[in-house]
Amino acid sequence: MQPDLSLEAVIPLVAPCLFGLVSGFNDGGNLLASFTSGRVIAPPMAAVLLLFCLAGPLVIGTAVARTIGTNVIDLRGQGELGYVLIVLSPLTVVLMSWRFGIPTSMTLALVGGMLGWVLASGGRSAVHWAGVARVLVGMPVSVLGGGLLALALYWAIRRFLGTHAHAAMLQIARLQLLTAAVQAFAYGANDMEKSVGLIAVGMSFSNQHQQVAFSRPLPIIGAFGFFYVGALVGGWRVASRIGFGVLKVRPMQALAQQFASGTVVAVLAVAGAPVSMTQTIDGGLVGVGAAQRASSVRWGIVRELLFSWLLTLPLAVAVAAALHFAVRLFGMAP
Repeated sequence: MQPDLSLEAVIPLVAPCLFGLVSGFNDGGNLLASFTSGRVIAPPMAAVLLLFCLAGPLVIGTAVARTIGTNVIDLRGQGELGYVLIVLSPLTVVLMSWRFGIPTSMTLALVGGMLGWVLASGGRSAVHWAGVARVLVGMPVSVLGGGLLALALYWAIRRFLGTHAHAAMLQIARLQLLTAAVQAFAYGANDMEKSVGLIAVGMSFSNQHQQVAFSRPLPIIGAFGFFYVGALVGGWRVASRIGFGVLKVRPMQALAQQFASGTVVAVLAVAGAPVSMTQTIDGGLVGVGAAQRASSVRWGIVRELLFSWLLTLPLAVAVAAALHFAVRLFGMAP
């Protein structure tokens, strides 16, 4: 069978590809900042380590992609136009946040876009609240879990290795090559799967008689490709801006944070809970800072991040609802 290359089949694929590209700018920048923050991993090696993202969905599976595609709302059931505008809603919120220099969560923006569109249509019953709860519970669990695990790891490092010579500690810090790979793997298994789910749904519009295939290679490779390009093109700008915003990181602190955030995000990926690696990284940074002393954490920036995350969901709901009302006003809604 020849692939459908009509405009109706292509447009639903453009929006998720843009989402993947913007994820590369935003999330890729945060990952690159995390990799290089301990000054052990050089930028070229950090770019290579991002390749481990591709292994995440291939090894752990696509439970997060399925949550995004069907378990919050039925994305395909909104039709091509609704689907495209739902995906454009979080992109609008993220780009607005960039314009004003406010960090945001693409996870909350995407879920907010879904909720805003469906609730504006009066379809409250179309919301799978168990899926929404999975997101809203998973987010604070990832931040707290990443923070507590990073605190425990860095406390143990200081307790049992604190008397080692500086040269020996630097040798141990080279394990960041492993912990950064774990972090990239976990990102691929969780955050990147949002793009996997969106691309899989977008591809399904050309054949409504088949179920959405979340685990097929093409959505996974496509999501990774756009993420990787976005990270290499725009991620370094984000990395240079936020790399040392929350905490001035020492090599062993970076190691503890990377392992903690990667482990927590990977575990939540198995449970199909979409979370934010960026938020979990920040939780880990606060944890290693608190293990040293509370004054080493820039709590003002932490409060700013928390405020922006709380703002993301309602703002995305409002943007998606406004888009829905606009298409109804012009008689374009189904």
